[in-house]
Amino acid sequence: MLLENNISDGGAIVIVFVALILTCGLGFLFYWLIKRNIRKEKEESEVIVEDAVTRRAMEDSVRNYIKKVDRFGAMTLMYVDIDGFADLNEVFGKEACDLMLKEIATRILRVIPYNASVCRYQNDEFMVFIKDEDNFARLESIASKIVTAAQSPYQVLIGETITLSVSVGMATYPNAGQTFEELYSNLELTTYVSKRDGGNKFTNFYATIKEEELDNMNYFQEVKQAIQKKEFVLYYQPILNLADKLMNGAEALMRWNHPTKGVQSPATFLKVLEQSGDIKWVGEWGIETMINMHNTMQEKFPTVPLRFSLNLSTKQLLDPQLANSFIEIMNKRQAKPEWFMLEVNDFMMVERIAVIKTNIYKLRDYGFKIAVDGFELDGQSVQNIQKSPVDVIKLGRNFLKDVENNFMKERFLQILVKYAEDNNKELICEGIENAELTKYVKEQNVFLGQGYYFAKPLSEDAFEEYIEKRQYQVLLDDVSALEDNEALFKEMHSDELQDIPAEEAEESPEEYLDRMARENAQSRMAEEESNDEDLLVSDPSDDDLLV
Repeated sequence: MLLENNISDGGAIVIVFVALILTCGLGFLFYWLIKRNIRKEKEESEVIVEDAVTRRAMEDSVRNYIKKVDRFGAMTLMYVDIDGFADLNEVFGKEACDLMLKEIATRILRVIPYNASVCRYQNDEFMVFIKDEDNFARLESIASKIVTAAQSPYQVLIGETITLSVSVGMATYPNAGQTFEELYSNLELTTYVSKRDGGNKFTNFYATIKEEELDNMNYFQEVKQAIQKKEFVLYYQPILNLADKLMNGAEALMRWNHPTKGVQSPATFLKVLEQSGDIKWVGEWGIETMINMHNTMQEKFPTVPLRFSLNLSTKQLLDPQLANSFIEIMNKRQAKPEWFMLEVNDFMMVERIAVIKTNIYKLRDYGFKIAVDGFELDGQSVQNIQKSPVDVIKLGRNFLKDVENNFMKERFLQILVKYAEDNNKELICEGIENAELTKYVKEQNVFLGQGYYFAKPLSEDAFEEYIEKRQYQVLLDDVSALEDNEALFKEMHSDELQDIPAEEAEESPEEYLDRMARENAQSRMAEEESNDEDLLVSDPSDDDLLV
């Protein structure tokens, strides 16, 4: 019995000893695995990034692989382009964005197969090299995983997270090219197609893609480069008070100052900007540029009530951050929103799409005036205006065409004028191209107009010159109005005519009074400049002002 107890004690000791060894062994194993994973993650996060040799090594690896497998082998290159990353650099800074790039590289590494490698190929673009793979279904799965992984939120600052969009292009050897250069060229093309289609997409090379897309891609890249080269500008088309021809405001219109083709209208490039995602940049650049121009003009012409307006496309209004970014810019620049108006073409979308409605109401609540642009003869249009936050109605060119000879249009215009008067809204006629139409819309009690009859869209310098001439022409018109009635003219100025100095007797009465009117006008303008506060324009909230 005692022996049995001793044996039991010895067995227990052995069991405890074995358990201790197993525990230590397992603990060491877990420690090694954890350490290995930490090291691996660290290596993955450091794969990036800033070493140009990595790019050269990738190119050499692809070239060597092509030589090794000859034309009977298979491989695929993928290009991952982060959409709009340059804007993030400006907002969050280089350090925060470099950390974000490391995180993106790590995410790509986690979803690509064992026979693939990745490098940072350009500033915000990655290249993935997959050996022995040309199966479209498997490639599609890999590309989809990359897009999904890249879309997850990133923490760029404490308490600040953002989501990204990526465009992925694919080119498979040998179908898409038999050299690295050919593969890369087609890789750029497929990436462009993904980006053009809105981002968060992938595109594989196919036989006819060059024929279909190459010219478009070249133009796409030219537009992108134009942003970097600051070739886009704003032109300004004056809006006048029809009663006295004085300046009331101007519509800012985007133009591309192309180095070889001259000034291009938005019809040639706006779609590309929308497809590439740069339409967000257009809005922010546009309002910044407009603020600068307004400040400059107010310094030079403090008594001229200039109100600038900017067009917003549906694509811009679909950006949930549009209103916030505009308001942030206005606050930063300490600009007054009542000096600016935002024009919206498709007001049917305001009530139908929540994000557009939110943007419009937020901008209007901040103080911007909202205009419906290109209003046409349509009963549905009136209903849309009644439902929406509209301050200004701009009658389109098609509406004004033959309006004098169209009973329906004429009656509709009369109803619209009455509606505007009763509901505290402004009316502006666009597309005025002759004196007859100017006279007609004035008779219909439309008091603001713009069109080629007054001025085409003007560059900044030409717009400044136009204001100077416009103000001077109004003074001359005042003199001409008196000269039209010679009897009244002489009766009103008989005392002045008798007092003409002898040395100026050779001047005709009209020439003398014209010179006197010019001198008086210059004197009056000098007085106005010295009394700016007394001669400021009326309250910007007045209905007859364009903002």
